[in-house]
Amino acid sequence: MIRADSSFRAIALAKAQARTALRNVWLTLLSNVVIALSLAALLYRESGETPILWWLGGAIALALFRAWWVARLARTGAVDAAPYRVLHHLTVLAFASGVLWCVVPAAVGVFGAQQGIDYITFIMVGTATGAIIQSASYARVALAFAMPVMAATLVRIMLSGNGSDYIIALDGLFLTGMLFRAAIGGEREFTASQMAALEATDLANSLASANSEVLNTNRALEQIARADPLTGLANRSHFREAAAAACQSGQGVAFVLFDVDNFKIINDTRGHDVGDRVIAAVAELLRASCGPHDLPVRLGGDEFIVVLQGDDVAARALSLARRLSGALTRPLRVAGQPLAISCSIGIAVHPGGPVDVEDVFARADAALYRAKDDGRACIRLFDARMQEEFLLQRCIDTDLPGALARGELHLEFQPQVVLATGQVAGFEALLRWRHPIAGLIPPPDIIHAAIRLQLSARLLSFIGNAACEFLRALDASGAPPVNVAVNVSPRELTLHSPARILMDLTQRHGVDPRRIEIEITEEALFDPKQCARELQRIEHHGFGLAIDDFGVGHSSISNLMSVALDTIKIDRSFVHGVSVNPQNQQLIAAITAVARPLGHRIIAEGVETQGEAETLRMLGCSYGQGWLYGRPMRAADAVAWLAGLDEERRSARQLA
Repeated sequence: MIRADSSFRAIALAKAQARTALRNVWLTLLSNVVIALSLAALLYRESGETPILWWLGGAIALALFRAWWVARLARTGAVDAAPYRVLHHLTVLAFASGVLWCVVPAAVGVFGAQQGIDYITFIMVGTATGAIIQSASYARVALAFAMPVMAATLVRIMLSGNGSDYIIALDGLFLTGMLFRAAIGGEREFTASQMAALEATDLANSLASANSEVLNTNRALEQIARADPLTGLANRSHFREAAAAACQSGQGVAFVLFDVDNFKIINDTRGHDVGDRVIAAVAELLRASCGPHDLPVRLGGDEFIVVLQGDDVAARALSLARRLSGALTRPLRVAGQPLAISCSIGIAVHPGGPVDVEDVFARADAALYRAKDDGRACIRLFDARMQEEFLLQRCIDTDLPGALARGELHLEFQPQVVLATGQVAGFEALLRWRHPIAGLIPPPDIIHAAIRLQLSARLLSFIGNAACEFLRALDASGAPPVNVAVNVSPRELTLHSPARILMDLTQRHGVDPRRIEIEITEEALFDPKQCARELQRIEHHGFGLAIDDFGVGHSSISNLMSVALDTIKIDRSFVHGVSVNPQNQQLIAAITAVARPLGHRIIAEGVETQGEAETLRMLGCSYGQGWLYGRPMRAADAVAWLAGLDEERRSARQLA
């Protein structure tokens, strides 16, 4: 590296010397011609000899040739291409000119007179001195001209034989030495100044290069910080900045939010490498579906969003969603194998004016969840109905933490009975919250809000504690032992451990865990491996496990064999009017035909008439729950109701 820098600087110095020498040579040639004319005129006037005119012609011809050659070197760019060759040519031409000029003191007869020696010596020394001064950048050019002239002049003085001429010759010799020393010193100073300039330039270039590298590094780091490494799309951090700017711009803005349906199953069954390839392939389809001014973003996992801004964003967002959904109808080729995938898409549009980015995102998220609830693989646009639900959700999210802290939530208990005898077998604990503005909030909305707010473990502790206190109250009243079912969202099975929370509560209250049954929806059957560890804990601690609302999801009856269940609860939509609905009768008969041999209890929800109860019993359903047997009641009312029911039965037996 050092050798390369030295060689570069040497070449740069040679270029500077050649460029300066070429620039100065024009003045040197002009002065040579002027002095040659003056000298020839002087000599001719003194001696009348015509050879001096021939010398003048040769001097002018050589000067013109040198001028032409210098112009040629400058025109062809030789200074940059071959600076050393330029300096060599200048030196040779200067030497040729010096040889021509030394003819004057060596051959002209006027030097025979003392007066001629004096002024001829003055002219020659002055000419050599001027040449040296004008060639400070490269001493060899000046010396090549001056040395023949000075040597010939001094020799001719010495040959005159006059004593005083010897003194002049010595002075001339001394002057010549000083001139040569000045020429070499001038070149050194020029070289030093050029090297200093080159070093300064190198330092500036180095600093500029370092600064450029820093800027490039910063840009690369910024790119890494703002881009998703797997897909190259913008990441969540970039989304926050760009979306916030778009929402505050006052223009129309739309969010198209989507994720890959059942991606967890793909990841678990095909492996994470295939999962990454699916994400990359979806990103490419998304990039191809977007317009030039749209911002596609990977938020993380299998979740993507596109930010659109400007005019007509609603139509553009819907068109983009349809293009993407249409592209995914064709199976992706992953690892050489076709893989069919789909996505659920939610769209939120704000037509104009500043808006909070979180509001638009929450609306897109609500539309996405609606798409999932409607069967996945579809597009849903946030509308007025969703707006009402969204406002309710915001209201719940705002007030739930305080309501939970103030004890404004409570449980109500609805009995579950044996269809054949009417005997109470247990209760389902139903969460209740009467909001001061929104009224009675449905339990699923409360649970989903608790999950969003990371309060689900605290909410489950409240529910479990109330259920244990209810069982203790039943035992204290002398009622026969019954079970209590509590509802747990399948998402909670992966967020925390409901089994551990409920186990701690049952131990604290001294309640047998077998009297607590955990109800989850059949969504948990989509991918039981995801919840396997928590399901094992539930079984290990002795809690019962029930699948709630069975039949309304998308799992098959074969899924019943993949989980250690105790109870299957048939959704009320299949129970209502079952006594006159053959299709629902066939469905319930199929469920009971599979579930009963597996040892599962079957509870029908929403039983309201005696005819429904009798039909269900004939179809093999053993238990029922609904208004026919009792409405949800507060804990104290449920204890009193059960005690009164037992008293009625004892009285009836006594009368019998």
